[in-house]
Amino acid sequence: MSYQELIAKALHGRSVNRAAKEMGIAQQTLDRYTKAERLPDYVTAFMLAKEAGIDPREMFIALVEEEAKKKGVLEKISKGFNSLLSLVKPRWDWVPA
Repeated sequence: MSYQELIAKALHGRSVNRAAKEMGIAQQTLDRYTKAERLPDYVTAFMLAKEAGIDPREMFIALVEEEAKKKGVLEKISKGFNSLLSLVKPRWDWVPA
């Protein structure tokens, strides 16, 4: 599940303003989380996971993936991995029949 999906689940269809009040988070802060402009700290991420009804480990994995995406790490890893794969494409003519 993506970070955005987890945040949406934590909102339960509520407005950011209403959810922020009910969760005790500043409205502007929660708004930044929903737009992925900022990522929550560990304590807030744990609280959001509980609010979403998910295992906190899912939230932390989503945070790691979101942070990597922001830093462009996922694309770099993907490009490097695809380059390696292109070097080792299986050659079916080498497989004995």
